[in-house]
Amino acid sequence: MTCSLSRPAQVTVAASLAGVTRYFGEGDTAVTALAGIDQDFPAGSFTAIMGPSGSGKSTLLHVLAGLIAPAAGTVTVGGVRIDTLPEKKLAKVRREQVGFVFQEFNLIDALTARENITLPLRLARRAPDEAWLREITERTGIADRLGHLPDQLSGGQQQRVALCRALVTRPALVCADEPTGALDSATSAQVLSLMRQLVDEYGQTLVLVTHDPAVASYAGRVLVLVDGRITTVLEAPSREVIAATLTRMGKN
Repeated sequence: MTCSLSRPAQVTVAASLAGVTRYFGEGDTAVTALAGIDQDFPAGSFTAIMGPSGSGKSTLLHVLAGLIAPAAGTVTVGGVRIDTLPEKKLAKVRREQVGFVFQEFNLIDALTARENITLPLRLARRAPDEAWLREITERTGIADRLGHLPDQLSGGQQQRVALCRALVTRPALVCADEPTGALDSATSAQVLSLMRQLVDEYGQTLVLVTHDPAVASYAGRVLVLVDGRITTVLEAPSREVIAATLTRMGKN
């Protein structure tokens, strides 16, 4: 049984991109990864980002999370403009305001599940909120596995640990890069349902990159990128609508 906790105060827009451009390479060989992206991510929303290989979807996610800097434009997370922050302050914002879930879990083998989850707090020299830790580990079904090392956990359990790690600081934004890519279909569905619940019940803001229409259908909105530009926005689409949209794009 989980405890009932009030949601942290949230701004209307959890994150935003304004005029964001990003290049890779220099001179004649430079490639435009993002071409003037303008996009808000409302608090409590679940957005999926899709597009063909090389469309800029992972670059967009990494810029939004403060992992790479844009060449131009502004990036705001939790009401803080992050694209002009010095590295030390940016690292603090990433640690406290952004949670990241990776495809391969990125857990530290020598740490227990609990230690992996609370690592962002340890780096910030903060004690965990035990009530919140209990809430998220019970909700994700790993409360009885906190003393286990990663190699003692299934893939689905490891990704749940990674999700709890992303949530432990109560961030303004959670970014997920192909978070179910290493999981089987049944476990993938369980993790995605859990993510959907975190948005609906806790008001968490989630942005997810995927190539899979089934995964994207859990989101409330799908952004489709082509050549670094958002070309299509789908609101609450079904798996079939997403697949048909991508198929039409492939024929153009």
